[in-house]
Amino acid sequence: VMLTDDLVALSIRATRLPADWAVFLWHLLSLYLLLFGCLQVSRRCFRDPKAQWAATVSVAVMLTLEVGATLLFLADEYFHPRTLATAALLLSLAAVLDRKFITALMGVIAAALFHPTMAAAGALHLAVIAWREPAWKKIAVASAFISIPLLGPSNDAWREALASHGSLYSPLRWPWYAWLGFVVPVVLLAWFARLEGGKPGPVGYLSRRLIISSSIGVLAGIIISTTPGFERFIPLEPMRTLHLFTLLTVLVGGGILGQHVLSDRPVRWALVFVPLSAAMFVPQLLILYPGSPHIEWPGHIARNNWTEAFEWVRENTPPKAYFVLNPNYQAIKGEDYHDFRSLAERSALADFRKDHNVATNWPELAPIWSEQFHDHENWASFTLSDFQRLKTKYGITWAVIESSNSAASELNCPYQNS
Repeated sequence: VMLTDDLVALSIRATRLPADWAVFLWHLLSLYLLLFGCLQVSRRCFRDPKAQWAATVSVAVMLTLEVGATLLFLADEYFHPRTLATAALLLSLAAVLDRKFITALMGVIAAALFHPTMAAAGALHLAVIAWREPAWKKIAVASAFISIPLLGPSNDAWREALASHGSLYSPLRWPWYAWLGFVVPVVLLAWFARLEGGKPGPVGYLSRRLIISSSIGVLAGIIISTTPGFERFIPLEPMRTLHLFTLLTVLVGGGILGQHVLSDRPVRWALVFVPLSAAMFVPQLLILYPGSPHIEWPGHIARNNWTEAFEWVRENTPPKAYFVLNPNYQAIKGEDYHDFRSLAERSALADFRKDHNVATNWPELAPIWSEQFHDHENWASFTLSDFQRLKTKYGITWAVIESSNSAASELNCPYQNS
């Protein structure tokens, strides 16, 4: 996204590191910058170093906490521009709390170069926090300016892609328990603000402003997803405002815990963070990616049937080979969302999972995605004639199919596994 791929490519050219090592180190760097940003914000909120570090450790432990029904974690498990953008926004927040608005603006610009939509969501929080008193007229004018329709026209295929994402873009269609991702942090922040008692300090100030800014984001999400004239703004995902909101709730809560409970008692730190770490770690192993190692060290591809097949494709098929796979292959148990194009380095017909997301953001690509997806959506009942049809229409030359597919016995398969 934006600047990220250029930075990674530049680092590979400069260091001559293998691509997998470069991406791995960038992932570690992005996590370090995220936690460094957390530490900088915590230092503006708490005077006690123990509270500052408790706040940072709380975020580190809960990096895979899911944010409502947005399909976002506090930080991605793999290298992603979202993490770099979040780190830049946290440093901008520290600058806002110092009243250094030029520095804060530079941080928002940097975040936008990494991930524009995350930067926009974070900028809303920063704008509300920056005003000492809520300037509703200024906010309304800014919102009206932001609402100027600069996006391209929609089409039926784009609406289909949008609808197939279900509740992700429509907060009113969220299940009730997903709303706990908004309600619980609001209640906690209100409580944090009251803990300061008489003279409000930075924690109370930040908590109250986060409640305001997140409420604006949620309201915008509801209005955009239910007002026909605003449909082209839906892919901007205003509910992404819950991401920084949730992260900062964890950070402030951890700081308060460190200040009032953990103090300098190592046993208390262990009693809190060891079970919490285990509660986050076990689902990572058993639920998120059960068919892959917890750490995918550079040079070692995750050993499962799918990645082994993709590796064979990369080593044994022509570079210009054009593939077709199950349009939902990434969601199959044991595949663990490994991407065919990245690992096999070959082109493939549009799928439902990742390509679907591209179609929602770029309406001009949606008709191509829709046509290709519908041409093989009945994958489970594919026959030899269906593969021949795709070869004639798109130039498909290879297929990766499950052994349970009825057409498997009709095709020449030079590579097979269980």
